[in-house]
Amino acid sequence: MPLQLPRRLSLCIFALAALTAVSAAPFASAADDPRLKDAYKFNEGGWTYVHLQGTPEQVGFQHGYILAHEIEDNVHVYTITAPHEDKRPWSFFRDAAKNVLWPRIEPEYQEELKGIAEGLKAAGSTVDLWDIVALNGDLELSNYYLPQLNSQQGKVNPPAAVAPGKCSAFIATGSATKDGKIVIAHSNWSSYAEGERWTIVFDIVPTSGQHLLMDGLPGVITS
Repeated sequence: MPLQLPRRLSLCIFALAALTAVSAAPFASAADDPRLKDAYKFNEGGWTYVHLQGTPEQVGFQHGYILAHEIEDNVHVYTITAPHEDKRPWSFFRDAAKNVLWPRIEPEYQEELKGIAEGLKAAGSTVDLWDIVALNGDLELSNYYLPQLNSQQGKVNPPAAVAPGKCSAFIATGSATKDGKIVIAHSNWSSYAEGERWTIVFDIVPTSGQHLLMDGLPGVITS
């Protein structure tokens, strides 16, 4: 004899299934977007490998869609640290991204950044274009623009809002290495919050230009 579920429970399960189908529909339709056909990612050894391919807008869309969760997590870090380290709310950096940075960003990069925002939207995220531009312009805004603005306004500049010394590296080859091959090492000297998220390997094949491989942060188009 087949198991009979109580009517109320059956209706609840049906409603839940219907709700799940409706909530998943945007993701299913986005996954069919032709801009995603050449993109993929996988995780290995603590790194997230992401393959992106196409025009700047397509590369951006793939980036935003595939790494939506990681980008949301990364933006959240900056919304938390900004008021503490820079003594300004995240809204300040969003406004500066829109009014100070955006008009001066090259069209190719604008297309890629807009693509990331569109990919995030397609994945159901509320992170928008100005969050992404502020994220990409963090060094310029917090270490250069903010100190200048504080000076103009007669405000005390927080210790963290300075252009810091970062990045140490070396490269060796030939007789300097055991097998004559190239050895490269690089240290970001970034914060723990940033460093533990700097685990993306971007493999990018642009429509025009060179195929490149770089490490980076979710949502950021530079390395």
